[in-house]
Amino acid sequence: MADFSTNHREELLIDRVRKVGFGYDEESEFPKYFVLRVALAWALNAPHLPLESMEWERKRLEGDKGKEYHLEQITGKGKDKKEDFDLLIRSMLYIKHKEELDRDKKDIFSDEKEYLKVLSRYIQRGLYELDNTYKSSDCFYQWCLDNLHLSFKQERQIEENTQTNSRKDYFSKIQSYYKKQGIEIKLMNEEDSYRHHICNIELLDSDKIQFFENKSQYLDKEIGESVSVDPRKGLSKAYSIQIAKPQTQWQNLGLKEFQQGLLSLQRQNYALGVFAGMNVDKEPFCFDLKDTPHLFVAGTTGSGKSVFLKTMILCLLRNKNVEIAIIDPKRGVSFREFENIKSIYIIKDNESAIQYVEGLVTLMDERYEHVASGDSFDNMPYKILIVDELNDLIDEKPQIKGSLKRLAQKARESKIHLVLGTQRPDGTTLRGLKTNIPSSIALQTKNVNESKIILDKAGAEKLLGKGDMFIQVGSALSRVFGVYLSEEEIQKQLEVLNH
Repeated sequence: MADFSTNHREELLIDRVRKVGFGYDEESEFPKYFVLRVALAWALNAPHLPLESMEWERKRLEGDKGKEYHLEQITGKGKDKKEDFDLLIRSMLYIKHKEELDRDKKDIFSDEKEYLKVLSRYIQRGLYELDNTYKSSDCFYQWCLDNLHLSFKQERQIEENTQTNSRKDYFSKIQSYYKKQGIEIKLMNEEDSYRHHICNIELLDSDKIQFFENKSQYLDKEIGESVSVDPRKGLSKAYSIQIAKPQTQWQNLGLKEFQQGLLSLQRQNYALGVFAGMNVDKEPFCFDLKDTPHLFVAGTTGSGKSVFLKTMILCLLRNKNVEIAIIDPKRGVSFREFENIKSIYIIKDNESAIQYVEGLVTLMDERYEHVASGDSFDNMPYKILIVDELNDLIDEKPQIKGSLKRLAQKARESKIHLVLGTQRPDGTTLRGLKTNIPSSIALQTKNVNESKIILDKAGAEKLLGKGDMFIQVGSALSRVFGVYLSEEEIQKQLEVLNH
């Protein structure tokens, strides 16, 4: 009995890809099921769709019966270890749909029928998208690069050789600089990150730690590039020296990394999970807004503040029972992608902003009264207020600061959370708020004073802009690079959420 069956239209596509894309006329030279593997790879990279979504039916090609295939062909099940990736596929599908499968008590590792049902949906969706995105006139090699996120050994080796030569030069300069100061260091290892060459070093004399850290402030002048020197967590006398690359060598982060972040969020038991971006070690950085419990987001024009807020909103919408209000001083223009989302309310003028914030204070008090009378917070939706430009709002309506301060002091337990954004953090505006909002995200600031206001330390003025940020959740400070999603990509994510 077949494990998967195509239809006639899908078979026509498979033949076209095999002959035109890969250049093989004979199936003996290039089996058709290889194209099914390509389709599966595309679907595993695609935006997440819940299993109950009607989009699965829409995203498949219709047609009469085609051909039958078996798992041995599609996933290599039963073949030797080098070719059998069936368990890997099951694991990837489980990670993507863990919450749904666990909720419905479905086990795709032992229930073959359920596994084939999910696998078939992915292959059918991949074939549908392949039919819609690949044209016979296209270079199939380039299509694979663009859609399957492939990298090839030869290209990687050339890149690694170039990077290694560059890093050797940097470490020589670093070692020479510290030696002039009477400080001996040794190289632990070298890495390449999205925007930095990284030299991980060990300080040989522990008595010189303070002196080393003081002198590190001037390393960027010696190197001629922006440099950050951070202690390595869990390692004594070890430091990460991050040297900024020229902007032409930056690796931009987008939809692929966003999907990685969503997968990471699915593994966490967060109430208000947020994927902020990728850290220097190229791992997703996620946190729970419920635990922060409020957040400042500061960054000058071009730093990526609004882009970050949009990514945050897309993440928050994936959590259960969440309502979001956005105060946008540009009359909603900055967040127009979210205009027609039912769980989002965009506030476009300051008078409406005052009314909403005062209403939140009233709601907070009412919720505490209800709980005091025996009700439970569990039945109440999360309310998240995002302010895109706090300074403008307080400058125009200074009375609103008192209401925001009350919310910052008391709202946490009532499931009301604040995300306050500003382009120009200053002590006057944040006074009275900062003490009750310990968590901050600092994108590039204009000067060291603004960095100290938002982070209580220098450093944000040296960030590279365009999504480069420091995230301070609790006492930990992490460097993270945000992802950029186009307006079209945001719309597609919202379409997935609506289904």
